[in-house]
Amino acid sequence: MAKIKQRNWLLLITFVLVLSSLGILFAMLQRNLGIGFCVYEEVEYSVNDPVPEYKDGEDCICSNSGDIVCKEDELSMSYGDFVNDDMAFTYSFRNYLDKDQPDLARADLVDIQYKDGLLRVVMERESLCGDFNEAPVQAGMYKLEEEGIVLTAITNRDENMYSRVCLIGNTFEVQDVSLADKSRFSVSYQNDQGNMTNFRICLANGNIYSNGDFFKDSESNSICTCLGPEVECDEL
Repeated sequence: MAKIKQRNWLLLITFVLVLSSLGILFAMLQRNLGIGFCVYEEVEYSVNDPVPEYKDGEDCICSNSGDIVCKEDELSMSYGDFVNDDMAFTYSFRNYLDKDQPDLARADLVDIQYKDGLLRVVMERESLCGDFNEAPVQAGMYKLEEEGIVLTAITNRDENMYSRVCLIGNTFEVQDVSLADKSRFSVSYQNDQGNMTNFRICLANGNIYSNGDFFKDSESNSICTCLGPEVECDEL
């Protein structure tokens, strides 16, 4: 019996050591790949942290890929009012476009959802990508206003790295967005040149709808259409 207990303890210790080794290995891989943090002049920055000394420029932040992305010098837009608190941001490659230059002012709403204070916005826009379906490095932020939210993303447009016109997807998930006592709520995207796109969403009974959506209003027993930002209803 004593030998069995001793064997069980040895197995348990071995299991714990294996888990610890895997954790250390994962952490080392993260550091080697530069995932989850950036290092500049021996200072470590977490994802979405500002890196004020990078290239002597302002509005430079640490992206989730481990790269530092900045506002371009010629851009007129300032990111001083934008934050990334309580927000998750992801980006992805969609497809290449057969054109010479991207339409940087284009921004299309793909999907929008709101539940329990979480606002999720999926959009697509044109940019420059690398070869092998490589989306440019990006970092997302938002600005919450009295009657709406403005989304934005800093995008690396280094043509030495990205030279093919493409369509990319962005997903913003912002926590603690309150729609209580609001009669209107706008959702917009502002690109890094200052161009604004209003997605023309509708707010009805605490829910958000995309422009063109049909929905039933149970309070008035009506079928409604979102003609952002207005809502038109017909009684059943």
